[in-house]
Amino acid sequence: MKFKFNEDVSRIYDYLLFPRLYFYKYDYEENKNDDLKSVIHEQYLEMAERLNEKLKPYEKEISQYFQKSIYSSYDYPNILTHAFPVEGYTDEHQYLESILDVDDSEFKDKLIKSLVTMEDDEDEKISVDELNSTEYINNLKIDSANKWNLFLMVQNPKKYLKDYIVFLKTVEPLFYNTYNQFKDELIEVGMDISARLSKNTAQSFKKITQNLINYEFSNREVCNLYVSAMFPYSVRLMGDHRIVWGLKSEFSFKKVSEINENQLSQRVKIFKALGDKTRYEVLKMISNGHSSIKNIAEKLDVSSATISYHVNEFLTTGIISINRDKDKKAGYRIDYHKLNEVISGLKEDLNFE
Repeated sequence: MKFKFNEDVSRIYDYLLFPRLYFYKYDYEENKNDDLKSVIHEQYLEMAERLNEKLKPYEKEISQYFQKSIYSSYDYPNILTHAFPVEGYTDEHQYLESILDVDDSEFKDKLIKSLVTMEDDEDEKISVDELNSTEYINNLKIDSANKWNLFLMVQNPKKYLKDYIVFLKTVEPLFYNTYNQFKDELIEVGMDISARLSKNTAQSFKKITQNLINYEFSNREVCNLYVSAMFPYSVRLMGDHRIVWGLKSEFSFKKVSEINENQLSQRVKIFKALGDKTRYEVLKMISNGHSSIKNIAEKLDVSSATISYHVNEFLTTGIISINRDKDKKAGYRIDYHKLNEVISGLKEDLNFE
């Protein structure tokens, strides 16, 4: 498979999501995983702190389009790009203007369908309308303010989009000033990662992600690779032909792997991860074949964002890995070998007969 890096689309994604950096300080402080915090460069934290101050005057607008939890799927740009893919565009303004030109009825239909199908890649043929989308929003495990924003989006989607565009143009100078600091590094990383993944894709991907993600790509000829400078420690696997790769992702995978090499430290982390009742229930469901975040959330009657948080904790300890078999959806798999090692180590430490 050939991996094709695209700097223009990378910038468009970062442009659309840039304002959510306002919440990064909150995300960082709320994260209880100290090892995960140690992965993040001090320079990035300082930059996020400065941007938090500069974006503070726009808190009301940011809260309208972005949810506070980084694990939420329902940020407006995610819904928008799921309905109207960014591929093929060379400029963020061109992308947004092209969506504005879409017929109002068609735009509304696509946006509503995106809202109710974006989690877990549900059947795109599902029949949706404003009525059942309202019911869908009502049933979401999110706070009332976020629900209200989604109701506004559904009731008058074109106005919602226009207001979003006006807001983006307001913070645009701040985005470009920040983005341009990383542009050269972003291009270098994009070219490097795409070249390496184009050779022996499966093994190269396992090596780069330190075996935390076992992802078998389909038989497509091309996979699009985009690099995020604004969210450098995240990786988004979008189907079998799109990846949004964080600028510092390879470093973070290496750092997590080094931390996990300390066997005593890893045992403590794993037992700590298992010490939360909901998280333990999540692991049980994964062991029984449940791989859908949405499905697990419904079974345990919590939000998808909560399940995503717990899954991320398991991923960083190495208890589970992301797996995708060819022509199948991505899912999670428990590393039973690692758990056996941990249990054996516990018995040895405590002189268990």
